[in-house]
Amino acid sequence: MRPELLDREIAHSPADPFASTVGSVVFHLVLLLIIIPLWAPDPSPDPPPSRVIIRYLPRENPQPEGEKEQEVTPETPTVETEQKEPEPVETPLTDEVNPEIRDALENSPVDDSQFTVDAEGGDFSTGRTGGGRTRALSLHGGSAETESAIQAGIEWLIRHQDRDGSWSPDRFHLHCKESADECEGAGYPEHRAGITGLCLLALLGNGHPPGADGSPREVAAWKALRWLIDHQDPTGCVRSGKGEFPRNLYDHGIATFALCEAAELVTLPAVKKAAGKGLEFIASSQQPGGGWDYVPSPTLRNDLSITGWQVLALHAGRKIGLLPPPSVIDKLEKYLQRCINPAGGATYSDRGRGRGRGGYGIDAVGLLTRLTLGHSPFSRESVQCSKVLLQNLPDPDSRSDWDRDPQSMYYWYTATLALFHMGGPAWEKWNSAIQQNVLPLQHTEGELKGSWDPDPNWIGKAGGRVTQTALGILTFETYFRYTPLHRQLGFRR
Repeated sequence: MRPELLDREIAHSPADPFASTVGSVVFHLVLLLIIIPLWAPDPSPDPPPSRVIIRYLPRENPQPEGEKEQEVTPETPTVETEQKEPEPVETPLTDEVNPEIRDALENSPVDDSQFTVDAEGGDFSTGRTGGGRTRALSLHGGSAETESAIQAGIEWLIRHQDRDGSWSPDRFHLHCKESADECEGAGYPEHRAGITGLCLLALLGNGHPPGADGSPREVAAWKALRWLIDHQDPTGCVRSGKGEFPRNLYDHGIATFALCEAAELVTLPAVKKAAGKGLEFIASSQQPGGGWDYVPSPTLRNDLSITGWQVLALHAGRKIGLLPPPSVIDKLEKYLQRCINPAGGATYSDRGRGRGRGGYGIDAVGLLTRLTLGHSPFSRESVQCSKVLLQNLPDPDSRSDWDRDPQSMYYWYTATLALFHMGGPAWEKWNSAIQQNVLPLQHTEGELKGSWDPDPNWIGKAGGRVTQTALGILTFETYFRYTPLHRQLGFRR
């Protein structure tokens, strides 16, 4: 007979039946959580996000009737790819072009590895003529008096242009018809290239495209353009004389500025090639410190005044589709950070002549340079600098000692451009001052009619009457020559 079962062999009923039920439920829930994902299908991947690219174009002119803006539809994914611009169709050169210039330029193409095509390059401003000009004058404060001053100045330049297309800084008086009333105010002859560039800029700014068979003003622009191209050496530098004539970055920067603006108006490939070579020379002449000096060779000296003209030329090059190497702009920006303090105060140079010297004259150059590079007109530096300029309005009676008080046509021109881009009350106050104090300085009678006397200081002696007159014209072309930066950013001040 089997012995009695031990107590440990007997299965007892659970003392708490509810606990057993809960445990069973928990077990089955865990099991379901494991099995259900195995049965469910894989979710479809999310569609790639759509991208909408918005570009702000610096245009004020309304579109012609009949044209509609293209709508941006983000319904389908867009992939941004690099698009190559179509190859330009070369327009045959006319007989008016010197064959030697043509051959030299066609055998020296622009180095595309240095200057690249900019898809955002703008067209020549149509606001310089017609209805666009009228609207710009009304919008920005021009007047019938400023228009008359421009036309009189242009006429004086044309009367005193040399037969070869250039303007002589010191012998322009030979074109005066009345020997007893000859114009005075000679400048330095070594700056013929830069002065010719300024005069060409004045003609272009007034809406006169170079043309061999056009109006007298268009012919004058054409002859000046040919002279600049003819005086460009194989390195791309535009010199005041051929051969071993010294290379000067003041002259070259201004001349290249003019070549780039001319390239917006004419379809001759030789003109754009010359502009490209000039831009390449600017890039190769940059000092290790990021600025530019009088000469292209390394001097370790950075001069903000000279740098300002190179930046204006580089900006004009962008508008014809030529961009400098990124390293040039990177070095330039670092230099500007060193020579312009947070309050907008600038330093003329960091070595040699003008080392450490400041003042509102160079402050205007610094502000214009930064704005040209795209810095905000609403930044602290820009606003503070504009306040300094407004404390030093044009004062013709304070021009005798430029080193002590930098009042000059050069200051008035750079400050006018800078404050025009700032806009608002600052521009209104400055514009009123130049019309009251600078406009009356223009001669209205005799051989001098249309010209301005040189500044009674060393800077006036360097440029002479021709430079003074060209800068005066450019100053009063500001109303329609550019779209102010604050409006390009979408602000109506």
